[in-house]
Amino acid sequence: MSASKSQAQQKDLTAVVGPFYMNLAMMLEQDGTPYIVTDHKGFNWSDVSRVNDHVPWKTVVEVRPPMKELNRAVVDVFLFKKWKSTIMIMPENPKDNEECQDLANRLTRNGISPIAYSLRFDNSVNIRNQTSDVLRYIQLLEQKVILVCSPRDHDYNLIETVLLEAKAFGMLSDKSYTFFILDTSCYLKPLDEMNMYRKGFSTAACDILAFRYRDKVGHTDDDPKITSTPYALGAVDAGKILKEAQYHYLTQQKTKTDEFVKSRFLTALKTVVIKDGMTGWIKFNETGARTNYTLHLYKHGGDDIYTKIATWRPYMKSVNERLAMVKENKTIKQEVKGIFSDVEKVVVVLEEPFVMLRQNVYGEKLQGNEMYEGFTIDLLDMLAKRLQFKYEIIISPGNAYGVKVNGAWTGIVGQILAGNATLGMGAISITSQREQDIDFSLGIISTGVNILFSEPKEKFNMFQFLQPFSLDLWMAIIGASIAVSVIFYILDFRTASRQFTIKSTLWFSMGTLLMKGSEFSPRPISQRILTTGFLFFVLITVSTYTANMAAFLTMKNLEAPIESFEDLAEKDNYKILTVANSATMKFFETETKPVFAKIWERIRERNGLVANSTEGRKLVEKGGHAFLFDYLINSYIEMKYCNTKAVLSPILLQEHGIAMAAGAPFKTILNIELLRLKESGEIMQLRKRWWDNAKECDLDLSSRSSGQVEFDLVHTAGVFIVGAAGLGCSLAFFLFKKFYLVAKENEEQRRKESKLEEKGGLDRKTEKSSSPLFGIHEGKQSTV
Repeated sequence: MSASKSQAQQKDLTAVVGPFYMNLAMMLEQDGTPYIVTDHKGFNWSDVSRVNDHVPWKTVVEVRPPMKELNRAVVDVFLFKKWKSTIMIMPENPKDNEECQDLANRLTRNGISPIAYSLRFDNSVNIRNQTSDVLRYIQLLEQKVILVCSPRDHDYNLIETVLLEAKAFGMLSDKSYTFFILDTSCYLKPLDEMNMYRKGFSTAACDILAFRYRDKVGHTDDDPKITSTPYALGAVDAGKILKEAQYHYLTQQKTKTDEFVKSRFLTALKTVVIKDGMTGWIKFNETGARTNYTLHLYKHGGDDIYTKIATWRPYMKSVNERLAMVKENKTIKQEVKGIFSDVEKVVVVLEEPFVMLRQNVYGEKLQGNEMYEGFTIDLLDMLAKRLQFKYEIIISPGNAYGVKVNGAWTGIVGQILAGNATLGMGAISITSQREQDIDFSLGIISTGVNILFSEPKEKFNMFQFLQPFSLDLWMAIIGASIAVSVIFYILDFRTASRQFTIKSTLWFSMGTLLMKGSEFSPRPISQRILTTGFLFFVLITVSTYTANMAAFLTMKNLEAPIESFEDLAEKDNYKILTVANSATMKFFETETKPVFAKIWERIRERNGLVANSTEGRKLVEKGGHAFLFDYLINSYIEMKYCNTKAVLSPILLQEHGIAMAAGAPFKTILNIELLRLKESGEIMQLRKRWWDNAKECDLDLSSRSSGQVEFDLVHTAGVFIVGAAGLGCSLAFFLFKKFYLVAKENEEQRRKESKLEEKGGLDRKTEKSSSPLFGIHEGKQSTV
């Protein structure tokens, strides 16, 4: 056990690092101090192994993958191989074989019969004698699968002893035998390359299988002091974890304070991710256990010394999913006989569809080269297979291809020049400026520059029914109709049976124009001649309107598309975009042709530089943007995102190539292999897979139906508006007339009543004045 205290910016970040002790774990759990466990059990072996520890610790962070899962991986191999029984050699002391007992129980639960032989570890001579006896029994029993379980083998050398005795018995030279080696640390010192040559294990014809944490075996870059003991591996990874956790802790601290918060530091520890630790890919779940790692199953011995035959991932569901066997023609060998002597770094740029992040169907984050897919990744796999080399993919800083800024190259080119990568691949164009400082392979695929913009949208106008005729023509038609109405009125003005009043003539012209007629027709010859001419005028006008209207409504009224770079330069309503620090940007920046110079001026003035094609595509989808970039990338976007459209044949014809340092000795070999891939049609098949087969938009159907439109309310809304306006006017006129007539009748009624009242007053006056007269007259005698 060791206590590690590191100081950064005067803040003590404390954690305990060492193997697992139950009592220590309980104390640290109570104190809240992070406990970074480097091994499953303490050195004195008096403590319990973590394989039997079921306490849900909150402060424990395990450097090594859980021992239970390593045992589960072994069981999966047995199930895959359909082995029904095995001879199991393990230590006799129960404190030393807890992991082996767990493995035996797991084998039994899965229908596999383990025949256990326990050895006493008192002295080396006795261990060899016991091992010889066990191997003799194995030959008598004719058992072919031997499982050697040796937790912490560094102390007892059980693995080496079993293999040496098996060699003496001739079992290593017998192809029918399989030795499955299990060391809880996966240190496997007896299976080190030099030791295998020294002890004669390298000539083994049988299968010697063992899981390893790391995919890269036989390291030449590891310090021998680090790899001298299995415990040092966990300590080195613990140091890396502490360093990364300190960085996360300090960068996530919002305010300056001297207070050290253990819970925050524990959270920082669990968020650490190390891609290539001494124990493989390091990542933790919320409980502090390792997750998302991969175990690599190797066959040891034979001509190739190390041969990878499978990978095992704990997060998969079934045996066949967890244990992925490597096909024979894809077997990874330690002794590389290709163009590179070591694992080479390949720098790429994330760019659809060349290099993309692979989506895991189970939601777990992939690691290493498995994280990527795309045209470039498939091509790289082909080259690695044919030229027998291994590679590691890294992302270009800033995800940039590379331009020269103040005399220094950025992106992929900068990484090649700095020696940080051997190859640069992806959608990197071969340009004269780049070839002044680095070399390129032969061109892989031709490309250029074209324009990507949003699919033209249809212009809608509620009064589209008026658009087949111009405004002048509509005015002429209205004027002609009014003129005919006036002439009818004049011709009928002096006739005895006059029927064409102003109202009637307007109704007659309106009905004729709408091809409905009216309830009366002209009788005089002059009026009939006028009617004939007017009807012919209406026939031609209505026929022309119907034909134009049908053609107009069945064709989309699209926005004027961009058909050339000249069009783009003249359209101020588009913001022009391109990718910063790309060959396309450099072309427009240095081009002197007026059209391209004007386009660059627009890009520069309106801040049209974007980080990558994804950002450019998203802006294009919003509308009002034109994206100038690689022809192949724009074509892929057009096929995958259906509201975008790539136009024009590409200009600035170039080719994508593989970047490498100037004078690279492998350039000729690489070019020959690329030519073979081209001649065999495999590169064309890759293009078909990542462009044609990935197509989600039916571009042919889109082009066929681009002029057709489905009738909708928006296309005929103006007609409804006119109808509604007519209805409103008629209703208004009706109400007006109704109220007007009622008011008029009331007025007339009042006038009549007033007249009657006046007349009644006169009658009464007359009656009063004539009464005496009538009386006198009546009293006189008639003179007649």
